[in-house]
Amino acid sequence: MAEQSMFWPTTGTGDGISGGYTDARLKTIWKAALGNGVLQYLNKLEATGTGTSTLAVNTGAAIVEGYLYENDSSASIATASLGSATYGLYVIANEDASALTVSRSVAGTTVAAKSTRLALNSTTPAQPNIKIATVVTSGGSITSITAENNRFAASRVKTVGSSTLATGLLATAQTYANATSATIVLGTVTNSDYVTINSTTGVITIKEAGVYAINVFYSWTYNATGERFLYLNVNSVADVNTVTNFVASSISFGTNTTRNVVAYQRSFSAGDTVDVIAEQRSGGNLNLTGCRVTVARLG
Repeated sequence: MAEQSMFWPTTGTGDGISGGYTDARLKTIWKAALGNGVLQYLNKLEATGTGTSTLAVNTGAAIVEGYLYENDSSASIATASLGSATYGLYVIANEDASALTVSRSVAGTTVAAKSTRLALNSTTPAQPNIKIATVVTSGGSITSITAENNRFAASRVKTVGSSTLATGLLATAQTYANATSATIVLGTVTNSDYVTINSTTGVITIKEAGVYAINVFYSWTYNATGERFLYLNVNSVADVNTVTNFVASSISFGTNTTRNVVAYQRSFSAGDTVDVIAEQRSGGNLNLTGCRVTVARLG
């Protein structure tokens, strides 16, 4: 195929095609410009519904091998009949002239002919598709929803600000017994496109694979005895590379607080969880009086 361009007036002059542009050419331009995946549009087809029998998929759009899928009013898929199994949440482009049977869809158990639709399926469809989440059910109830790696189209633009930076702030002082570790509960949170922080448990969830920077500032009520520790649990396992400890009396400001800052970078997979763990060994109870955590996706 020789060089060509698109979207000139359809006059028959130059690259302007008198009969208009065919669906094949339009699909090619979408694939070339956008790739396959969810677009940064509306609510990016975020799936929710854990603990229920209804999978809710928020508004958004996607490109599947050049086919555009758009959902501008949200959609839901009933899961009560699915029993206990693991399913992929797909956007499927059914190129056939007959309906495609799937485990569950918005319409029931089919994707109509010549249409692009959401569906849950136990196996990867043979038709063009993108997988945007893994959904696990137990007795028809949804037990977990995990966003898939690389779910976004290649054209996404990473911008500065709240879309890429998640933050968590200790809302009230947290009391720690001597030699006892616990997750820092970040009660005031701001989520991003890539990270959510549970304001009840403090657990950080990575939504898309990539390299992330995690910075933690924390402070304790002053006490001259013992040590203070901070480390990260990744998927409930301590990451020894993040352990920091210090003698309280050597890093104190006046007689009020003991402070420290931790900066850490690591590659994560979609669905990974992170707990920020603190511990103190003063010999008695001690209050963690402040903590601010920031999580930024680097690439």
